[in-house]
Amino acid sequence: GGGGSREPVPPTLRLKRQRTRFTDITVTIVLPWLVFFLVVSLFLFAYHDMKAVVWVLLSLCLVMALLFLCLGCYSRHGTFLSVGYLCMTSLIVGAAVGIWLDQEYLQRYWELDDGVEYKNVDPTESRNLTDAGILHFSAGTFVDDRRTIGFVHNGGLFCVAPVALQAQRNDTVNFWAVGEDCCQMRSNFDCGSARELDVATAVIERPSKEYDQAIREAVSVYGISNSTEGSMLVSFVSDPQALIGDIWDEALTIALISMIMDLCMCAVSGLVLAKLLIQPPAEQQPLLKPGSIA
Repeated sequence: GGGGSREPVPPTLRLKRQRTRFTDITVTIVLPWLVFFLVVSLFLFAYHDMKAVVWVLLSLCLVMALLFLCLGCYSRHGTFLSVGYLCMTSLIVGAAVGIWLDQEYLQRYWELDDGVEYKNVDPTESRNLTDAGILHFSAGTFVDDRRTIGFVHNGGLFCVAPVALQAQRNDTVNFWAVGEDCCQMRSNFDCGSARELDVATAVIERPSKEYDQAIREAVSVYGISNSTEGSMLVSFVSDPQALIGDIWDEALTIALISMIMDLCMCAVSGLVLAKLLIQPPAEQQPLLKPGSIA
């Protein structure tokens, strides 16, 4: 009696199988990374003006990921399962990075970039400047660091001081210069360019509970009062456009770093999942040669 022998796989068929496996692994790595790239880019460039459109596109990406997962489960196809899982992960992580960038950088960037630039602002006059982004104060404006207050909170020192006009004492404060960790408890306000000569340009700052508490202390300690229409917080800068550009550059740098890190994670995860789920095509079943049966 003879024994069975496996018929060799033709080289063209073996090459085709290798190409198919390479394509599956490439798709498993590249498609999830493209989802991450798209999500972060949408938050960078579109979320400010088109929030609804961004969330619709993110929902479509979610549907696509779920579709891949369902197809993978139904057909027991490892590539679809891998792509669906990694796309879902990239979508969630990308949205988290995008939301964080928006809260930490982009809201501030658009607030200053879209804000109105006012010139020759008299700090002793109460004006409605809620749409302001950049303020150029009139000549003679200075920060009265003799009435500085530093409020300690969670290890940080939140500094406030009135913005005043030389040779004109005014106990009603319309603008407060603010900063963090740049003063002493009752003096030496040195935040931004507040102490530079001939620098009277400031950008609007957001209200915060810490600054509000510091202002209340200053009102109590120095016997001054806030504007009845609400005072504004500002930080003095020598070049506001450079500041705005720095905010955007930092946000973009973090986004690019996150994209590179996600590509590396997709590559590692894709290769691991390919090893576990994307099995190479089965070899052809052994055939018995004629005359091998005794």
